[in-house]
Amino acid sequence: MKKSYKNKHGLSKKETLIYGIANGGQVFGYSLVTSYLMYFYLNVFQVNAKIISAVFLIGGIWDIINNPLIGMMIDHKNNALGKQTEIIRHFTPLQCMVTILIFMGPIFIKSNSDTSLSKIIYLVLTYFLWEFFYSVTDVAFGGLVAVISPKPKDRQKAISVSNICNQLSASLVVIAIPIMLDISKSGKTGISLEWVFVIMGLLAGIIGVGLFSLSGYFVKERITQTKEKQSINEILHCVIHNKPLLLLLLSNLITSLSGIGEAFSTYYYLDVLGYASMSIIVAAPAFVISIFSYSLIKFGKRFFNNKHLFIFSNLGAAAAQLILFFIGLNHYANLKVMLPSMIICNCIVALFAGVLNTLPTEMLTEATDYAEWKTGIRAEGIAFSLKISVVKVYGTLAQGFAAFLLSIIGYVSAASAQAVVQTDTVQQRIWIVYSIIPVIVRVVSSIPVFFYNIVGEERAQMFNELKIKRNGPI
Repeated sequence: MKKSYKNKHGLSKKETLIYGIANGGQVFGYSLVTSYLMYFYLNVFQVNAKIISAVFLIGGIWDIINNPLIGMMIDHKNNALGKQTEIIRHFTPLQCMVTILIFMGPIFIKSNSDTSLSKIIYLVLTYFLWEFFYSVTDVAFGGLVAVISPKPKDRQKAISVSNICNQLSASLVVIAIPIMLDISKSGKTGISLEWVFVIMGLLAGIIGVGLFSLSGYFVKERITQTKEKQSINEILHCVIHNKPLLLLLLSNLITSLSGIGEAFSTYYYLDVLGYASMSIIVAAPAFVISIFSYSLIKFGKRFFNNKHLFIFSNLGAAAAQLILFFIGLNHYANLKVMLPSMIICNCIVALFAGVLNTLPTEMLTEATDYAEWKTGIRAEGIAFSLKISVVKVYGTLAQGFAAFLLSIIGYVSAASAQAVVQTDTVQQRIWIVYSIIPVIVRVVSSIPVFFYNIVGEERAQMFNELKIKRNGPI
């Protein structure tokens, strides 16, 4: 047996910053793969689209199953030096190598056939290895925030810094890749599309994963399990009977349905407003505000507990989006009306971004503490892996459902390279789906959180009793 709490000093600013930078490094590679891998496979590696779709579908299904298995593996055996950080140290070198290799297929395999067996084998091996290594480190890093400190304030700061670094890193990819692609296509630099992705793969693998690996060496696990081993039955029992965790997972599941509305954004900007670039103009002011919104969390907590602050923020954002929905019913194609209206709405929603990006994760860490309080078992690995799986399940289904809705509303796709002008009725329907889905999702996702009970006296009692159990001050 070993003590459940070590290193009684609080989380330092340096360690908080390293944790955030590590997340930014991880997100750099993730954003590259999720945003541009399809384009790379189709236009650079030149693999048949049906083969790519089949690989992605199988990979998505396997990933959903794989994540909880990884979570149970992490929770099964505890390590005095830290079970999450040990996983990160061991697997990030492999993640680095595969991140680089995944974009080097065109360098190694020179074939013009889009059904080349060597291409398919290379694609399958590198893609599934990347998925596996990324999932292992992602689940471990997700659970790390639950044990980084027994102090809720420390966790909240770490999550906030992490989310800011996340946003900055993802934005860097979104801005850098299109610029590099345009420069490559211009032919002025002599850099081919192949080498654009080789360079980005090297940056994502060496710098991105390199920064991510810092969390395995410089971030400490201050809460460790008392038992050397936990059986699978114990882990499953503490999840199944953890009401707060199940409520948060249900809320996350509902939230992921917002992917339906997000999928319609491209169609709204392109087919209704007529300018895809309008999305950047609409999002830019809100992005700046969202970075500063994290400073409002401390102010909000003076008046509300986590549950009420989350619900208030979610419903506040929904109210702003509902007003925008009604404005757009009659002016959906009027750029002069919609552009300023959408900018204002997005800026209001961005004020709540800090709360909505931070509190769900913070509350999930409290749910893992709740399991320890009630059962003596910590299962942050399986808890965070289920969160990831829930988002992936409905993220995938949301895309498919969005495609189904397009056919239902009468959307006409182009038979050639020429864009099809949609009818006024279809344009209005695009606006309705695009704008009302986020409102519905925000309202419904708040309902499970309403029954979340780690608040007030019970929350204080939980942390006080865990404090005594761990023999360390909170």
